[in-house]
Amino acid sequence: MKLICETCVIKRALPTGKRVFQKTILAVGKSSDKNQDEAVIMLITNANKAGTKYNVKKNISKIFTRFLAEGKATISFNIPEHDLQIKSEVVQLTSFLKVLKTVLTGAAPNGGSDNTLKLACLSMANKKTSVLSSTKVLATKCVVRSRGDYPLKGFSRNLVTLQISDIKLVRFDPQILLLKNLRSLNLSNNCLEKLPVALGTLRLNEVDISGNSLQNDNWQWLMNPCIQSCLQNLNVSSNNLSYFPINLIYSRVLVRLDLQSNYIAKLPFAIWKMSRLRFLNLANNQLGSVPESMVRMRLDQIDLSENKLTADSCTVPDLRVPVTVGHVPALWEIAARVVVVHKVHYTPGMIPFLLIEIMNRTPICGCGLLCFTSKVYERAKVVRLNCQHLTMNSNHVLYADCVFCSQRCSSRQ
Repeated sequence: MKLICETCVIKRALPTGKRVFQKTILAVGKSSDKNQDEAVIMLITNANKAGTKYNVKKNISKIFTRFLAEGKATISFNIPEHDLQIKSEVVQLTSFLKVLKTVLTGAAPNGGSDNTLKLACLSMANKKTSVLSSTKVLATKCVVRSRGDYPLKGFSRNLVTLQISDIKLVRFDPQILLLKNLRSLNLSNNCLEKLPVALGTLRLNEVDISGNSLQNDNWQWLMNPCIQSCLQNLNVSSNNLSYFPINLIYSRVLVRLDLQSNYIAKLPFAIWKMSRLRFLNLANNQLGSVPESMVRMRLDQIDLSENKLTADSCTVPDLRVPVTVGHVPALWEIAARVVVVHKVHYTPGMIPFLLIEIMNRTPICGCGLLCFTSKVYERAKVVRLNCQHLTMNSNHVLYADCVFCSQRCSSRQ
């Protein structure tokens, strides 16, 4: 049996130093020596591709499995005096240890006795019989640009970077969800229409899903706290989007966002919540204005070229609607106003999730108050964003969609 894992070899005869774990293949099998037919454990790393063999019979003093539920175990050998610390997925590590127990005890998996347990020969030279002949199991990067490049035996669990581009991929491959070390995922120029919610469980730093058909996706994978705390670079260009995916506002460490070549006509007022965003590409969309709340953002670069921004700055369209007289606010609005006005500190779970959602998505007035039930809207003024590099067509003017919390704030504009 073969186990792809991380290991640290501790030599008991030497002083203990810093413990460094390496990407490793562990395999249980028969020795390839002519005069031996004993079971061995072979350890292969990138630094030692020839492998280190450890005899199994009468050579293992202890196997520590106290932290097996966390995917950790330690095998202590007599000769040489090594302790082999292992980190792997719980299910695979458990299966590996069961096979090792079968070898040590001679008991078959069904509880009987099988002294003729068949083990593969751990030979690096014999490609037909070797279970270690693959050189890709320790790979950390994989690029697939044609159907022929797709790995038939699955991806290496050690992958950090994965690119699957230009192969007309229709369905998201669930094998990707098993790559817990993955940090960069490129699925550009395919035919994907949906992304699984479980994608949010990966700790991805970069995601490129440009050139697909994600206009009907619900973007629920962005709601997982794991992806929200890691994702820094996202490319969603050329996906036929007619809207700005509202769940993006929860990507609290997102630095670079590319939404060019879509059909986005409006940006949400809550976009200012993306406080870490520095590079925003909205070129070649259908924008006629931007939310006034964007003046609160500190962008290094924004591209608004090839949009429907007006070229006339002389007349400002007045779209104001008077506030309903005698309107009684709902209980949730009163609660939300108290939290905002008194700057009550809260964490998820302290107040209802619906209330947090409402406060995150509610437009903000120029005075700083949230406009929960206000119906006063006005594309009121030409704005200047807090941005070092702004790209627009030379004859365009940037208008802001403003929202006011009261008639008084509206009259000041």
